[in-house]
Amino acid sequence: MRLRHLTSALLAAALALPAALLGATPAYASTSLKADGSSWAGPAIDQWRRDVQPMGIEIDFTGNGSAAGRVQWSIGQDDFTASDVPFRSKPDSGVNGGGASNGQGQAENPVYAYSYVPITAGGTALMYHLEVGGKRVNDLRLSPDTIVDIFTNKITSWDDPKITADYGRALPKIPITPVVRSDGSGASAQFTRWMEHTHKGQWDAYCTQVNGVSCGDYTEFFPAAGRMTAQNGSDVVANYVQSPTGIGAIGYDEYAFAKRSGWPVVKVLNPAGYYTLPTASNVAVALTAAKIRGVDDNTSTSDPDYLQQNLDGVYTNNDPRSYPISSYSYLIVPRAGTSMPVTPKFNDAKGSALSRYLAYVLCGGQHEADDLGYSPIPRNLVRGGLLQTQHIPGNASPVDPNTLSNCPNPTFDSGGQLIVLKNAAQPSPCDKKGSPLDCTVQNGQAVNTGGGKKSGGGNGGSGTGDNGGGAGAGSGDAGSGGGTGTQAVDPQTGELVDNSGSGGGGSSGNAPGTVVALGGRPQDWLLSTLTALELLGVVTVPPLLAAWWRRRNSTAGPR
Repeated sequence: MRLRHLTSALLAAALALPAALLGATPAYASTSLKADGSSWAGPAIDQWRRDVQPMGIEIDFTGNGSAAGRVQWSIGQDDFTASDVPFRSKPDSGVNGGGASNGQGQAENPVYAYSYVPITAGGTALMYHLEVGGKRVNDLRLSPDTIVDIFTNKITSWDDPKITADYGRALPKIPITPVVRSDGSGASAQFTRWMEHTHKGQWDAYCTQVNGVSCGDYTEFFPAAGRMTAQNGSDVVANYVQSPTGIGAIGYDEYAFAKRSGWPVVKVLNPAGYYTLPTASNVAVALTAAKIRGVDDNTSTSDPDYLQQNLDGVYTNNDPRSYPISSYSYLIVPRAGTSMPVTPKFNDAKGSALSRYLAYVLCGGQHEADDLGYSPIPRNLVRGGLLQTQHIPGNASPVDPNTLSNCPNPTFDSGGQLIVLKNAAQPSPCDKKGSPLDCTVQNGQAVNTGGGKKSGGGNGGSGTGDNGGGAGAGSGDAGSGGGTGTQAVDPQTGELVDNSGSGGGGSSGNAPGTVVALGGRPQDWLLSTLTALELLGVVTVPPLLAAWWRRRNSTAGPR
């Protein structure tokens, strides 16, 4: 927190110093922007809002949900809005009969011109609650086939042979309670789009069984059936899974909720054959394969999918580090130069403030993403977002989207090289499909250590590692010698790397991977601060110098 206060103080000083030295007023007057939308992206938007206040940019943001934000935009009440999904070009067929009769999920026809700007990324995580012998299971791993079977009610018990094959050990005969969202949510949209594009036949059949029609490309309204329980809000889903009565539950949610509470999430098998977590670096690696329609392909500006995300390459990314259920959230911003009007309350002064805010967010601000529970936006999405920023009325972004030379985003360097692909940690051999659950690495190979069941640490724990549990208290279970001790955990993979206890089960000797520092450490705060100062210098100092020079000439008179 002291570093954040220092950041704000330095930013304020950066504005005050040029004015004091040059005897001039700041180049940009204070400007207020009103926004609504995504509760998923809300914590990040709020942090970045505070970061740019010393630049004279005031943002009034209400995190009332993506759907509500799109409504506020459509009636002209917002200067921008945040949404995890684009405007619906056709009705959402995932809505049940009662919801449809109440107007839920109807096609949206915005009357004001807009662009989609990627703002923050993350993984759809699968929180779960399993206990064996009074100890919480923290190292669950599942394949996409098994996950889809669970959320289409094909697998209903934790002792199912498919789960045993994925996990590497039989779990008790406990009924599975899939936890889904009851409200329209971006988390549902991203999760169902992943199922539609990887298991189309199975997901379509399930939706048709429940609703009478398929759910289309995605649905914000998950069609619940069987033992599923539907909860309103991401926080409520997380609380349900973590509650004492939630044993047997598994729910999809934004990773930030699990990371903040140190709760375990499933390691998901990726196309390269490794079980991975939705860490910041794994999501960033996966999203290097994302495409923006109309920027990365030939989608026409008249196409209803223009500027929307195409995540098909993310789902099939064969990089061993990628987390397959990765996505990003949008800002919907005004767009000039189309046949549609700009939102009525917007003007060039607001466009200047909004474009400068976006330049900070997409560049230096991404250093804060990891600490906030998100993943930084990689280079391809940064460029796409800055290209759309150029179409904002009054655009004053200081960053050139074609070179990105003054955009210190943590996923690439000034030459455009993808640092995240070069330096992100490779998965442990113990995370490769078919490796034993009780595993250690010897000479680069996964070796079965035998012993008893691991508990503590795992994917969650109480630590602060990149995966939400830097270190957890581990203990051997009955039959393994009963030893207890503190076990270090590889913060990238969640694998146990040491066991100082005696006689216990749990592995030892795993070599931790090299974790990419994507945010949260003092050097990252310093870089974010320097980035903000650089942006301030680019956009404020030249006008101030020009004003000073004009005053000097007028005072001196003609020569």
